[in-house]
Amino acid sequence: MLKNFSSPDVLYALASLALAFLVAYFGTPLAKELAVKCRCFDIPDGNRKLHSVPVPYFGGLAIFVGFSVAFLLFSYMLTGTLPSELVVMFIGGASICLVGLIDDMYDMRPMVKFICQIVISAFTAYFGFAIEYINVFGYTLRFGAFAELVTVVWLVMMINAVNLIDGLDGLAGGVSVLESFALLITAILMGDPVCAIVSAALCGATLGFLPFNFGRATVFMGDAGAMLIGYIMACISVFGLFKAQALFSVIVPAMIFALPVIDAVTSFFRRIFHGQSPFAADHKHLHHVLLDNGFTPVQSVVALMTASALFCVASILYMKWKWLSLGIFVLSIVFLAVLKYDKHFLGRLKKKTTLGVVHNPNETV
Repeated sequence: MLKNFSSPDVLYALASLALAFLVAYFGTPLAKELAVKCRCFDIPDGNRKLHSVPVPYFGGLAIFVGFSVAFLLFSYMLTGTLPSELVVMFIGGASICLVGLIDDMYDMRPMVKFICQIVISAFTAYFGFAIEYINVFGYTLRFGAFAELVTVVWLVMMINAVNLIDGLDGLAGGVSVLESFALLITAILMGDPVCAIVSAALCGATLGFLPFNFGRATVFMGDAGAMLIGYIMACISVFGLFKAQALFSVIVPAMIFALPVIDAVTSFFRRIFHGQSPFAADHKHLHHVLLDNGFTPVQSVVALMTASALFCVASILYMKWKWLSLGIFVLSIVFLAVLKYDKHFLGRLKKKTTLGVVHNPNETV
């Protein structure tokens, strides 16, 4: 049964979002200056990196500071203490952000970075975030001694899922804002104020960074930001009532994170099928496919954000209107499939738009 969310709790969540936004918004230019001083740039290569000029990193540092200040402050104000899970999440988030910063600066070897992700995820799982069971349509599957292992797999997958979609200006940030906002709404409807504060802080911090990254980016979040966002969202999905209520243990998080998870899983198996390392970078992610199908970078971002928004709407509706929610989810999958596999979709859309224009018969050329 869903709990009512008291007004003070809503205000705490909104205040968390606002503070995180302000800190990240005003901190991003400072982080950019620091990256310039450290000569930490993403250099275009004409292949996977589609920007035309070097762009500084460290946007993820601003996201981390904005998120941490907001969620630590308002969680403490709400509870009078900090739950041990939040302390673990902060330590893990700081660690994964540090690994990302080192990778942004020195181009860490993929296997070394992967091992770091496993170690941080194992620490997180061992100290309070273990997924002990999942419930799918009323059937409970308990993991027992494998709970920590399952949690590590989930955390590592989410850490990399957000990182893999960070290939176009504003894509990872925009999708993450939608997903963290869906987590916020779900937490409010479930009556979990701590989850709401954490979700709001992540949403606000990412939103504060987004103006500097959307369109023609002047700064990148880098691995520090992408891995941090994936890690925090994975933690939220197994924290509090998300963990305690069987209704939400699998279905709702799966819907919210559908876009990055689909891209990550298909990339993993595609590389293995073609005899490549699953850690090897390629040019076949969803956003790359859309570009190959004729979409501009901005059109690709808008299209994928639309798909993500549909997934998020489906997740929120699932709590009261399950069949409507599942219908929207299936529609979102179909929409995503059309975007990926129909190479003439954009051309037909442009043609229909052109044919639909009503011309003035008295207009002269």
